[in-house]
Amino acid sequence: MKIIAVSQRLEKSKYGELRAQLDSNLLNFVYKSGYIPVPIPYFIYNKKKSLKCLSLWIKKIKPDGFILSGGDDIGKFKIRDWSELFILSFAKRKRIRLLGICRGMQLIAKKHGSRLIKVKNHVNKNHFIIMNKKKIKVNSYHNMALDNCPKNFQITSRAEDGVIESIKSNYYKIEGWMWHPERYKSFKNFDIKSFKRLFSE
Repeated sequence: MKIIAVSQRLEKSKYGELRAQLDSNLLNFVYKSGYIPVPIPYFIYNKKKSLKCLSLWIKKIKPDGFILSGGDDIGKFKIRDWSELFILSFAKRKRIRLLGICRGMQLIAKKHGSRLIKVKNHVNKNHFIIMNKKKIKVNSYHNMALDNCPKNFQITSRAEDGVIESIKSNYYKIEGWMWHPERYKSFKNFDIKSFKRLFSE
């Protein structure tokens, strides 16, 4: 089975510890889709040393794909921003498939020239997106959205209010989804099929 490396969110505990965390449902979703999920660690040093350690870890694990997970706003923890931008660059350079979920999609878009703007009625909601002229119901947990399509990407779906909900690269196997495929009691076939399509041969 292929290995998919998954980035984690960071939280400070009440004891002052900086903890890397991941929704276990996301790991379950990756496994249900037919892959082995491996959480990506953070190495808390200065930027140069942190990214050197991350590079060595990636070369040792040799993942077949990456997920930039959701949770937290960009800028909250610099070490996460550095690490995920490094992973994005590495994936492009090595032609490795990558999916950005919610915050992950925002980071991809911002890196490629989009601005993030505030939106209303997209937090803890279910709504329809339009994809290939079809209406698909998805969840929504974001208060920031893309102001325009990032450079060298195409928009693959929008919400009914016009908000960009998914994108894909014109040159790489890189996609972004604003919804969370892991946040359902039962995973949706649509998400599993879309995930397999992206990470298949």
